[in-house]
Amino acid sequence: MGGPDSAQDVTREDVRNVFAGLDQPSAPITAPGVADRVACTPQAARRVLEELAERDELQTRQLGPGTRVWWRPERSTDEREDGTEFEAFVSAVTDYAIITLDPDGTVASWNEGANRITGYETDEIVGEHVSAFYTDAAIADGAPERNLDIAREDGRVEDEGWRVRADGSRFWANVTITAVRDEDGTLQGFTTVTRDMTERRAYEQQLQRERDFTEQILETVPVGIGLLTPSGDVVRANQRLADQFGIEPAASEPSSIDAWDLYDVDGEPIPADERPWRRVFETGHPIDDYQCQVDVPEVGRRWLSITAVPLEHAEDDELRIVLAVDDITEQKEQERDLRREYEQTEKLLRTAPVGIAVQNADRETILANRRAQETFGLTESEFTDNPVDTGEWKIYDADGELLGPEETTSGRVLQTGEPIFDEELIFEPPDGERLHFRVNTAPVFGPDGEIERIITGSKDITELKERERQLEQRKSELETELSEILDRISDAFYALDDEFRFTHLNDHAAELVGRPKAQILDQKVWDVVPDGTEDRHREAFERALETQEPVTFEIYVEDDDAWFEFNAYPSETGLSVYFRDVSERKEYQRKLEESNERLEQFAYAASHDLQEPLRMVTSYLQLLESRYADELDGDAAEFIEFAVDGAERMRKMIDGLLEYSRVETQGEPLEPIDLGEIVDDAIGNLQVKIEETGADITLDSLPQVRGDESQLQQVFQNLLSNALEYSGDEPPRVRISADRRGSRWKISVRDEGIGIEPEDQDQIFEVFQRLHGREEHPGTGIGLSLCQRIVERHDGEISVDSEPGEGTTFSFTLPAA
Repeated sequence: MGGPDSAQDVTREDVRNVFAGLDQPSAPITAPGVADRVACTPQAARRVLEELAERDELQTRQLGPGTRVWWRPERSTDEREDGTEFEAFVSAVTDYAIITLDPDGTVASWNEGANRITGYETDEIVGEHVSAFYTDAAIADGAPERNLDIAREDGRVEDEGWRVRADGSRFWANVTITAVRDEDGTLQGFTTVTRDMTERRAYEQQLQRERDFTEQILETVPVGIGLLTPSGDVVRANQRLADQFGIEPAASEPSSIDAWDLYDVDGEPIPADERPWRRVFETGHPIDDYQCQVDVPEVGRRWLSITAVPLEHAEDDELRIVLAVDDITEQKEQERDLRREYEQTEKLLRTAPVGIAVQNADRETILANRRAQETFGLTESEFTDNPVDTGEWKIYDADGELLGPEETTSGRVLQTGEPIFDEELIFEPPDGERLHFRVNTAPVFGPDGEIERIITGSKDITELKERERQLEQRKSELETELSEILDRISDAFYALDDEFRFTHLNDHAAELVGRPKAQILDQKVWDVVPDGTEDRHREAFERALETQEPVTFEIYVEDDDAWFEFNAYPSETGLSVYFRDVSERKEYQRKLEESNERLEQFAYAASHDLQEPLRMVTSYLQLLESRYADELDGDAAEFIEFAVDGAERMRKMIDGLLEYSRVETQGEPLEPIDLGEIVDDAIGNLQVKIEETGADITLDSLPQVRGDESQLQQVFQNLLSNALEYSGDEPPRVRISADRRGSRWKISVRDEGIGIEPEDQDQIFEVFQRLHGREEHPGTGIGLSLCQRIVERHDGEISVDSEPGEGTTFSFTLPAA
């Protein structure tokens, strides 16, 4: 995490906490030290430190050039003035060597910074003269005493030079020596603040060397170079530019380049606003090799090549231009004589970056570069004596057809005068293996318009063609293997590219589609699927490719009276689709659903119809007990009580069975609900029992899920009721927690009760299964079965983890909202 980066983000309280966190709150600290602790810039830390100093919460002192420390005072203002705090500075500051000297220059005290920079331990250096840090040459020159004398006279002296560490190594130091006097002006000694400047000096020396090197380049390059301002003044020029145009770089008044008389290539004057530097000032874009003519006093007209480049990041933000002026008069004078050779060289560079061969109009090889000789295994004289395209070599086209001398690229270029690019040819030497090349051939015309030269560039692609052959062979093998694998897949399979065109399919897929493979490949899937299913396929396939997540869907094909299940797996290049005829499964599922519906109706009817005789039995038994109570003996009353209790238990079992059968048919739609509110309602329904048992129920933060509010309340109520019932002798302790598992939540209800034996844990979810007698724990034995049915309706699972005597945890999963 990033810290604050401005004074607005760094508060005074942040800085106060820094001092409070120091081992010695009164110890001094620098602004960079504070910045490290609060993760901000040193400038931001310094602004807040200065604010606290202005509020008298902090004290501050300048220890040396660019070094200031702050500390939180512990004494009164009068006590601060005696200077005893300086020992804190000396011990705390590690970036500087802070030393106190006696009046004669003997080391009196020493800080950690001095130890770090010089390598001396305190007991090694205290009592030694300050000259111990100077080099032998400096001591011989009297530098230590001279610096002390200046400090005595002027109060302070600053010096830079080499100093010596304890191990004899040298470092470049910036040293400030300050005389310390009492109120009477008597010299008490000196303080010295030393900073190791070795790295900075090395950087400055490197920078100076680079500057000197740049200056040397500017003065040695055979081009005039100058720096222009928008007014056209040359504010800096190398000696060559100064000599060419009479510019005085050190003159009080800069020379103006606008005074030059410029002419274009036709000798016409160039308007001021069209001069190259003016165009650069206007557009900010560089101009390269602007060729023109100029009248030079006492010399005459010369040809110039001018390059003007805008200079970014000028110190005064004023756009300036670096002007490079090259006198190309001699080149221009030679241009006519060299034009033919120049065009030839230009063609050579443009046509073939690798092997180059040049032929004359008679197709005699007059030049073959080194790469061409290496590639063909011929010397230049062998090229000349036996040209490749007209001699004993054989040349074939890319299809392996033998070419005659007039059919090669050089022969065709000689006939048509048109260049040929990127043509693949096969060269066969008289006694060697064939070589594959990619060839460019172009003509060079003479002043009379006739072809004088033929330039051929070639690149050896023999290895590339061999790799292509191997890849094609491997591809063919893989295609064969893939076809064999796909034909062994029991499902129908096809693959689509990213434009939903068929690239592969097995025989089973072609059979189900009802068309030969050859008619399907390269077709778009929308053109092949059965009528009326295009939109469903398109929506599913496009979603899979867009989300890169697999999709599964089913489609009914009316013409075939069949159901098909599709599974599409996306990749970056397309889709792999598996599909199968699931009509039998759908029919079985339909029949199973009908059967389940009939069973649920039967269970409902049976349980409903059993209620009436049970109520009658209970009513008549209770009537018998009330009307003949005086005539019945104790046994008869007990028998009636047993009968009534049995009928009541039978009624509860029927109610539970009825509720169990209605989980699927009578449930509400699954909607986002707050489990915390559900659990609160369940606890409210059990409040009496909770108070009777003294139960302690702890709730972690519970999430939102998708579910049936009433049914999930029943789950928690059943699980909590069991936890209260089977708590043992101690007051129940129950904890309800939730843990995210991908797209689902795992809910756990943990108690510390009597637990469940391992052999009984597999049967507790069976309907009417009880582990204890009714005398110990009442109940119908259907509660956990009902919980399991409800959780399964929510597409979840329920499980139990229990240790006898240690407690029980019921866990179940629910879909996240």
